[in-house]
Formats: sequence, structure tokens, C-alpha cells
Amino acid sequence: MEAPAPHLPVELDNVISLSHLAGTTFGWLPPEAVPDPFHHLLVHDHDMTSELEQFHSDAITLDVIHSEQNGNLYLREVSLHAADCRTPVEYGLIEILLDHFPEDLRPKILAGNTPLGAILNEYGLEYHSKPQGFLTVPANSLKEIFPKSPGSAMLYGRYNHLIRSDDCSCLARIIEILPAENLHS
Repeated sequence: MEAPAPHLPVELDNVISLSHLAGTTFGWLPPEAVPDPFHHLLVHDHDMTSELEQFHSDAITLDVIHSEQNGNLYLREVSLHAADCRTPVEYGLIEILLDHFPEDLRPKILAGNTPLGAILNEYGLEYHSKPQGFLTVPANSLKEIFPKSPGSAMLYGRYNHLIRSDDCSCLARIIEILPAENLHS
């Protein structure tokens, strides 16, 4: 069951073209078509970092694969890992709108040491997720990030907006993709 593709901003399209997903076609699904355990991890209105920490019973760390900044727009390609075993638990492409964050929070975001959700939660900035669509990509498109995912399997993810609760401004636009392995918890 195919769902209509959400509109991706040009900046995110540009990041995709330079990422591990360059040339990959996304399949779009309605939320009810996302199978478990992916459904539990993707179809909700809060941050992925907290969901992944709870699911894996571990802290989540960030590796920045590529980043660029253009004024108040910060773009990056990342992988998130379970801290204790360094197992990759998410791949992401993110467009962060720095001017929508308190000024004292921006250096911590740009440092690239901590997942954005963890920074927001630590700082106490109230926000929520507003998923725009749920997607699939062939597992082999991210074989360098998730080497244990079977070559013929599909990976599931979402295109999400993080929205400030106080003024409804968009903090970030994120493509979040989960591995096929390590989801047996």
C-alpha cells in the first residue's frame, strides 16, 4: 500500500543527493502499514533518541558523517549508536533551523557530539514530533551504515518535523531510518 510522498524541502533534497541515500527511491507508507517493531519506534509524536534509548536500554551516541552550515541552516548526515556496544541504531539526515533555538543552545548542536533529541531534553525545551510520512528504502542502500541488515530486506523510517511547543516553529526536519537487525528486543 503506497502513500503519497510528503514535500521535502530543497535543502534536504540537496543533503540526500550527497548522502548514502543518493539515488535511492523512497517508498511511502501510511502509518498503519509500518510493521512492528518499526511501528512502535516510528509512529509517535516524540523524539527518536528517547524511543531508541528505551528500546535498547542504553544511552544513544551520535556520529556525524557529513555536515555543512549555511547561515542559520545546519545540515548533517548522522548515525546513532547504542553507547555500550556501538551498534548502529539509526541513520539520519537532518536540517536544523538554528535561528529557532535559544542562542546558548546552538554551540552544543553545532559541536556534533550529542543527538539533537538528547540536547532538547537536557535543556528542557518543549517540543513534539510531527511525522510527515513513513518510508522504506532497500537495506543495501545503507549497507555501509547497517552492515548486518539482510541485503534483500527493506528498512523502515520516517520523515519528521520537530516543532517547538511554545511558538509552533519548526526546529528540524529529519529523515530517520532504522536498521533491520537489532530490533528483536
